[in-house]
Amino acid sequence: MTNDRHDDDDARKEAAVTTKQWILFLLPAAMLSILAGCGGGSTFNVQNPPPPPPSAPSIVFQPPPAGSMLISTTMNLTAVVSNDPSSAGVDWSITCQNKGNCGSFSATNPVVVAHTASGTAVTYTPPSTLPGNSQTVDITAFATADHDQNVVAPVTITAFASNLAGSYVLQAQGVDINGGPNYQFAGVVVLDGNGDVVNGEQTINFFDMNPQINAFVTRNDIITGGNYFLGADGRGTITINTNDGDIGYNNGNAGNGVETFSLVFLSSSQALIAQADFGTALTGTSASGTMDLQTSTAAPTAGYAFVVSGSDFTTGSPVAYGGVLNIDSPNNISGTGSVSDQDLAGIVIAGQRPSGTLSNFDSFGAFTLNLNVPGFSTTNAFQFKGYIVDGTHVQLIESDNTSGAGIGSTAGIAIGQGSATGLLTSFHGTYVFGIVGEDLSVNVPSTGTSAGLFTAVDNGDGTGNLTNGFTDTFLQANSTEGTAGAQMSGTFTGTFTDAPEGTARARSFFDNIQPHPPGGFHADFIFYQTGNGNPALVLASANNDQDIPLFLGAGIAYPQSTAPLAFGGPYGFSFTQQNGSENDGTARMTAIPASETFSGSADSTVITAGDTTASDHSFIGNFSSPDCFVGPLSNGCFAGSFANSTGSAFTGNNPNNYTFAADFYMIDAGHGFFVETDLLNPGTGQVSFGYYAARTPACVGCP
Repeated sequence: MTNDRHDDDDARKEAAVTTKQWILFLLPAAMLSILAGCGGGSTFNVQNPPPPPPSAPSIVFQPPPAGSMLISTTMNLTAVVSNDPSSAGVDWSITCQNKGNCGSFSATNPVVVAHTASGTAVTYTPPSTLPGNSQTVDITAFATADHDQNVVAPVTITAFASNLAGSYVLQAQGVDINGGPNYQFAGVVVLDGNGDVVNGEQTINFFDMNPQINAFVTRNDIITGGNYFLGADGRGTITINTNDGDIGYNNGNAGNGVETFSLVFLSSSQALIAQADFGTALTGTSASGTMDLQTSTAAPTAGYAFVVSGSDFTTGSPVAYGGVLNIDSPNNISGTGSVSDQDLAGIVIAGQRPSGTLSNFDSFGAFTLNLNVPGFSTTNAFQFKGYIVDGTHVQLIESDNTSGAGIGSTAGIAIGQGSATGLLTSFHGTYVFGIVGEDLSVNVPSTGTSAGLFTAVDNGDGTGNLTNGFTDTFLQANSTEGTAGAQMSGTFTGTFTDAPEGTARARSFFDNIQPHPPGGFHADFIFYQTGNGNPALVLASANNDQDIPLFLGAGIAYPQSTAPLAFGGPYGFSFTQQNGSENDGTARMTAIPASETFSGSADSTVITAGDTTASDHSFIGNFSSPDCFVGPLSNGCFAGSFANSTGSAFTGNNPNNYTFAADFYMIDAGHGFFVETDLLNPGTGQVSFGYYAARTPACVGCP
């Protein structure tokens, strides 16, 4: 009995376990039954889990772009978008701190935003200019389908500042915001090869508009810094900072002491420059000049020929001085073997005996020259600041007007005679000359230009003849030809006399210009030779048949090469123009002899009182055969035309396609002068003068 109960209990327990397992087994089926009956009014509502969300688009560069590039190159970038069913592609953008100058995509259609298909390259072209030697841009690739998905490539663009490194002497002459022809600049800048102006010093003659001064003054300033840029085509800029608040003073507001220059690179030792306002500069200045590597700061010794030009403050007239200074003992000019000449408003006082002293030199190779010249008409005592370039070249600027009550405002150059000092007793050879000065036929400042060539034949008795002469001389305001402006273009002959003391001074007179200009034209040029094949410096003046002064100026005359005179390849040039306001600039060009054409780009400034605008122009032109330089021809040489389809190549004030004709005077295959020859054409009315020289491209493959 007992055993029977145990057996029944065990059976019940087993049945219970079996039932639980059965119920658990049936539960999924029951749940399925319940779910299946949801549409039939069941009280249960159970849903399937949602599918996983699709993956968001992603974007990567493929391959990763380089982190740097030269300004002369382009870069192809490719981005690939993943997980984009719409295949919307890639949007591109460029940003940088120098807004508006970040570069562009696509050389054929430059834009700062672009679109490509995924995996398709876009071409980035950097800006043509930079505020210094380098600039970083951020190139961003966005997934078009979702701009939150993007990648950024910082790219550093580098220019060619390493081509210019060391101490350079700058010199420029022109006009300032007052419009008068009394602006001069000379100084030394130290360039670090990486786009920074480290330091330096400068001297300027300018009209100080600070109401407490309001006069022409000389100012000596320390250069505190700045930057510079050299682009792939050889054009560049320099920005100089000073702490002089009178530089740029205007309308009652203090200036910022900033000066800016355009440049064209000739070589690591030389560039041509033009001062103009761009960026933050407020000087209102337009001037042109040179920039030369300083290779020596040793004290000048022996003979130096010099010329300077500008204005005399006593009379308010244009003035030019020239001569030979013999530094015959340390820092001393005794007068032995020295000579000086003055041209004041066309009146020449010749053959005076200067003496003077030179100060010690500072760390930038600058010194003060105190000069005494008895016999000059308005004063005998002058002071100049000299900036040494090398063993034979010094840039001079008058510095006796620091108080605004000085003698004058002039500047120029001195070239050493070296071993030829005291030995040059004759003048001979073929010379090419270029001169810029003042048209004296009106009472307002206007420009005169003169370029030409001749052969000097010494007679052996202290006299000689000028043969095979040809000149293009233009007086902007002279009306002797019945028009506003006079042109003397033709052949000439003449005579000269040598100075007896071996100072290498020759005074020459140009006569018999054919065709003979109305009213006449007689030029009096004094040449100061430097010997050893180096150029002579020139003091120039001219009168008409009634001995009324027409022109004065200063310039340089180079011995002309006897080798074949070819014209072709890359050149840089600087120029000055005058048409009621002054325009100065620099440019690069490439001449192609086979087609007798040239083309290039110019940076120029048009200046009027109180207003300055800077311009960047392309130009094209053509030239005639260089065989004309075998001898001068009446129709000149390289009578070309400079043109620009979008406006004036150089003046910037003519809305139409503007051309001008020019004669080029070759010194050798490496450099020469050019002068505009269409002054008398209707609607022209401007004079232009320039200097060109062969240039070395900034890099292999650069234009």
